Amino acid sequence: MTDSQQDTFDSRAAYQLAIDRVLSAAKKELCIFDSNIGDLEFDSRARANALAGFLSGGQDHRLRVILHDLDHLTRYSPRLMALLKRYSHSFSVHQTPESLRGLSDRFFLADGVSGVIRFHADHYRGKVLLDQPLEIHGWLKRFEDLWLESVPGATATHLGL
Repeated sequence: MTDSQQDTFDSRAAYQLAIDRVLSAAKKELCIFDSNIGDLEFDSRARANALAGFLSGGQDHRLRVILHDLDHLTRYSPRLMALLKRYSHSFSVHQTPESLRGLSDRFFLADGVSGVIRFHADHYRGKVLLDQPLEIHGWLKRFEDLWLESVPGATATHLGL
């Protein structure tokens, strides 16, 4: 495997492998834009442990998530909610305003250099980019714009009732 890579995927299994590749490459910052976080399977034991390891790696580690719908996170993701409580200084969740909930692409970015891009939420088709800062730059800019447009969502004390 070369240091810099771009591959495509077109199945759920390949998408899950792409998530694992980017998550394992993350050093300081993860930025996620998704509809409800369910497809990312971050509440599985393995992924929750990987996120905990990432978040415990230093005070400068950040996980920022933007979701259209917080229900899956708050009602069906106890491991993620526990991480949100434990690492509230490093883990933030925002929700898109109603006007942006029609956006259908999804992306998961690491350190501004790697990412998994799904072209449409209804299909497991997209690309994984490793050590591709020029390609990731536009996606990171889009994330920052969405972050500014969105509002704080789930917090460590959010009960999801």
